[in-house]
Amino acid sequence: MDAETRELLRGSIHDLFETDAGGDVVAGLDELGWSEVVADDPAAALDMLFTEQGLLGRASAILDTVAFAEYDGVKIPVVHPINSRASARVIDDRIEIDGVLLANPHGPVGVATHDTGFLVDLAAQQSAVTAVAGFDARSGLRRVRLTMACDGVTETDLDWTPIVAAAERALSSELVGNGSAMVRLAADQITGRFQFGRPIAANQSPRHRLAESYALLRGAAELSAVAWRTGSGADARTAKAYAGYAVDAASRACVQVCGAIGLTAEHPLSGHVARSRILDAMYGGWADSMTDIGGQFVASGCLPPQARL
Repeated sequence: MDAETRELLRGSIHDLFETDAGGDVVAGLDELGWSEVVADDPAAALDMLFTEQGLLGRASAILDTVAFAEYDGVKIPVVHPINSRASARVIDDRIEIDGVLLANPHGPVGVATHDTGFLVDLAAQQSAVTAVAGFDARSGLRRVRLTMACDGVTETDLDWTPIVAAAERALSSELVGNGSAMVRLAADQITGRFQFGRPIAANQSPRHRLAESYALLRGAAELSAVAWRTGSGADARTAKAYAGYAVDAASRACVQVCGAIGLTAEHPLSGHVARSRILDAMYGGWADSMTDIGGQFVASGCLPPQARL
């Protein structure tokens, strides 16, 4: 994808999110001929799409276009896990489901333990689906919490591994965009505010904090790009874990240099911070993921093969 095409697409994506106010943009992407763009250069196109969504701080259901189940040739949305890589667990003859949906379900949804996939019809379980409010009411998420008998769900040969990898790649890109937006907001804030006759940005401490955040986010962006190019599940998990770490560090730095105004609902920084916590928690937070990844390296006694960059 050349630079001119990239800029045209970026402008179209911005216009689409502004028009739809961050709602379900999937239909709008179809009108843009997005399937042709993805077919031409899927890694670059999807990386840019999710990064731009993060920069804009908007929520949508586009994650379901890359991380979905397929049953009898039909694409089915999945329940995305929170603080875990699986949205279900089986205990004796019962299944416990806990995760989030990006939109109201209109049919069966996919859930999975670490090794088994299921289809669940939530039509008769509407009380188990509740809108997420409070922390980030604009997220549009629906929380699914449900315990039911195993004979009430359909076991399938659903392969959860590629679904998780696709979601982690998308979330890593969105986290990079989210963190980059925070750094821009913080830089604007300290450049435009003055103390003792000079801008706050003239002081070394805030400059160093934001420079460190920028460096972390650039590293996360490179890991995300590698994960998109290789399609590796290990690369996807590493990229998402590091992006979560980088954005966590950036959010703390940006809130500190902005001061109390950055914590208020009136300042856009607070919205990005709230969304970053949700993005990091989906499919497992960065701290637990890094511990798990490190444990796997120790147990195997070697590093996985490295992709050619």
